[in-house]
Amino acid sequence: MATKVIVIECGFSSSILEMPFNNKTDALVGEEVIFKDADGKEEYGVLKQIDVDSVDEDKILFTSMVLRRATPNDIQKVESHIELAKESLLKCSGVVKKYELDMHVFRAGYSFDGTRVHFMFTADDRVDFRDLVKDLAKVLQKQIHLRQIGPRDKAKLVGGFGKCGRPLCCSTWLGKLESISMEMVRSQALESKGSAKLSGSCGKLLCCLKYEVEAYRELKRNLPGIGTVLKLKKKPNDAKVIALDILNQKLKVVFENGECTLVSALDVEKILSRGYNDRKAGRGEEETVVN
Repeated sequence: MATKVIVIECGFSSSILEMPFNNKTDALVGEEVIFKDADGKEEYGVLKQIDVDSVDEDKILFTSMVLRRATPNDIQKVESHIELAKESLLKCSGVVKKYELDMHVFRAGYSFDGTRVHFMFTADDRVDFRDLVKDLAKVLQKQIHLRQIGPRDKAKLVGGFGKCGRPLCCSTWLGKLESISMEMVRSQALESKGSAKLSGSCGKLLCCLKYEVEAYRELKRNLPGIGTVLKLKKKPNDAKVIALDILNQKLKVVFENGECTLVSALDVEKILSRGYNDRKAGRGEEETVVN
């Protein structure tokens, strides 16, 4: 049974944190709160979810808890760090340039007590930032934290709009970023669309490719695979399947005389022989060619 948790977006690190839910918490979703972090220090965050099942039980902060709703004084303290964070980000970018490091630092955040600065960056490869940390510690006189994240995580933090014109799913309601694979693209016969149409603002495959893939797979089980030879109810000659229209449950077939036509799956009287992929994968589930 999943553990019930409270989900908080930490203002210091922009991380999504889970901590055990208890009935003493009277704060509401969307409210700013002060909570005890894993080190026992007070930290600021925004309450995202209450009394929900944990996404990853191994990452629950069992020693953390919400202490109170953020007071006007708490919020004033947090706001006083905003300009400092902007200045720190500029200084960090300068040191990155000094050491010619191949990384892009895009966010700086101060801890609630102002003693720590958290920088987030993206990079194509691992970066040796030891000298960077030493210089920043001297310049800022703070404890320095750096965290490398991927392009999908950056999009989740920065936000934006998708190809559909709506705010990005990852930055609004989508909690855990799940793996999106080319197999999902092939299952929906979308590979012909090209990488530009299949990629999100993060440059990776669109998260929404996962939303309908199970429906496509289920519908595809009712269809014979490409290369399958059929006997149709209202046609005297055998036909070979050359393409599938999964959503409409139709088959594009070709006859021996070269004639092509689109028929319903209900028009199939008998399967005479399976196609290659149909035999290999079982009922054509790995087929990729679709009208």
